[in-house]
Amino acid sequence: MHLPIPLPVLYAGLGGVLLALIVATAQNRWQPRVFFLLALRLAIGWHFTFEGLHKVHSQWVGETDTSKPFTSAGYFNIGDGPGAEIARKRYIADPEKVYTERLAKKREITADEFRKLPVTQQADLCPDAVAKLLTGDDADKSAAAKAKYAAWVYGVERRDAKFKDVTGDIPATPDQWLEYVALLQHEYDSRVSRTSLDLGGGYGYEVKRTAAIKADLNKTKADLAKVTDELLAELKKDAGIKDEPPAPPWHSDIKLLDKAVAYGVTAIGVGLLLGLFTRVWCLAGAGFLVMTYLSAPPWPWLPPPPPSEGNPLFINKNLIEAVALLVVMAHPTGRWLGLDSLVDYALFGRKKN
Repeated sequence: MHLPIPLPVLYAGLGGVLLALIVATAQNRWQPRVFFLLALRLAIGWHFTFEGLHKVHSQWVGETDTSKPFTSAGYFNIGDGPGAEIARKRYIADPEKVYTERLAKKREITADEFRKLPVTQQADLCPDAVAKLLTGDDADKSAAAKAKYAAWVYGVERRDAKFKDVTGDIPATPDQWLEYVALLQHEYDSRVSRTSLDLGGGYGYEVKRTAAIKADLNKTKADLAKVTDELLAELKKDAGIKDEPPAPPWHSDIKLLDKAVAYGVTAIGVGLLLGLFTRVWCLAGAGFLVMTYLSAPPWPWLPPPPPSEGNPLFINKNLIEAVALLVVMAHPTGRWLGLDSLVDYALFGRKKN
């Protein structure tokens, strides 16, 4: 972790937290219950604080040669749980949906048959999702652009592709891309089906191999969608069509979600360390961890996402930490050590623990 905080400051902060823990326990007659509940709250608060600061700092620095800003997109992309599926639909463009619409053939004809058609009829075979994007003021240029795109869809033209285990770029038609996607999908599904009845994630090699195939599958889908984007951009430029996509609505912007996660995790951690509105932050932290759990749950019928620590079955560290926060929420730890005691005194007068 690289943070603009000197190590002596971090050590001093950690020492201060430990000293405050000892003092608060002493003030509560050295009760083990007080010590361990406070230690649990402070440990989780420290964890959240520096996880959040790391994410915030990465976004401040931006992309460099050695690091990239934090984004939750990767986690959602590899997750197989219901939470990840919802997030992908809401915040991340689905590449499969994009290329499926843009490669939809209007009828089955061979490449040779397509070549014999006049340009206007070739343009009519352009997929509807693309045709509306290539409709400009100049009808002839628009028709030529649609015909060129349709020529790629029907296998007359080829675009460079990178397929795993094949050296260099391969000029490929959309059908060849889709065949490769289907091949990877079949291999991935067969591996998942073989291990779906096993308890846990199975052996490390199988987990890594399944994860690698899934990564290849996702990358190939994303690459195919990217190729359609690049070809569309070229044809729009040739047809003189200005490409000004509307800004996404606020609720579908992954960057806003990333900022909310980074600053939210930091706020939860700081609130737990300070003991201010402790129960509110405990509930918020537990809710965040449950959502994280549901994005990639360790259910035996789902493949474990990389990186996967150990061999969890139904219960993983996210769910355990969420339960721990609910345990802390059920006790007045903010009054034992924290600013909640000052808030209670200001609002209600002194209260007995």
